[in-house]
Amino acid sequence: MMLVLTGTAVLFADNAWAKSIMHLFGSPKVTAIVHRTSAVIMLGIFFAQLAYFSGRIARTWETFDWFGPTSLVPRWQDLTDMISMFRWFFGEGPRPVFDRWTYWEKFDYWAVFWGMAIIGGSGFLLWFPNVTASVAPGWVFNVATLIHGEEAILAAVFLFTVHFFNNHFRPDKYPPPIS
Repeated sequence: MMLVLTGTAVLFADNAWAKSIMHLFGSPKVTAIVHRTSAVIMLGIFFAQLAYFSGRIARTWETFDWFGPTSLVPRWQDLTDMISMFRWFFGEGPRPVFDRWTYWEKFDYWAVFWGMAIIGGSGFLLWFPNVTASVAPGWVFNVATLIHGEEAILAAVFLFTVHFFNNHFRPDKYPPPIS
């Protein structure tokens, strides 16, 4: 949330609302520091999760079920589940029963890898301009700024719509009423 707040304020710095946000942080410089600190924290969490899963897979390498019903790895069954879900949407079939992870949860999970690579990579290019300029032409800054901002907006829109609904607001996610 902090990355979205500070990042959109920097991306749209000429707008009055963005200036107000930067004023709340104290200055554009402080806003940038908060943005970069939040990015380091998020990258740290991302890599910690990678290390955790790598360790878990390494411990159970011999018996790890890569494509089973409890795996986050996409498989053909996910395509079948998606087709069944659309059939149910249009009243052409029963509501499907899913394995541990649904196809949309797998997409939600793996989309983070794309986002971290694109946003993180372009963010590092912008964060360290002297290093970037020593190995790349000047137009790379324009492309990195565009990619960083557009991918971040895409991630924020996905987070605030699809992710929030599927993981927090779907009625079947709520506990049953106490009788």
